[in-house]
Amino acid sequence: MKFLPVLAAAPAAAPGGLQSILLQMAPMILIFAVFYFILIRPQQQRQKQMAAMVAAVAKGDKVITTGGLTGTVWAVKEDVVVVQCNDTRLDFVKSAIVSVQKAGS
Repeated sequence: MKFLPVLAAAPAAAPGGLQSILLQMAPMILIFAVFYFILIRPQQQRQKQMAAMVAAVAKGDKVITTGGLTGTVWAVKEDVVVVQCNDTRLDFVKSAIVSVQKAGS
């Protein structure tokens, strides 16, 4: 019984509770939006460009691999590219290609 007056004296919830929650969340939402447009979206665009470049590799193109090997594409299979470097032909997974220079460019 002694605590009953204390409970009755507790302040009521502030009016506009949803509005105050949104004001508190606004900085987090703003930070997420900035990260999305500065970091996430450009990375997604680069990945799409890289995938398109690798998908368009054809015989005769000059390529550079992740290991730094440069050579000319000798043959293209599903997921494998045969690269000729001097007199040696090596098989590489398409995802190992970093740069492509089209034949005749």
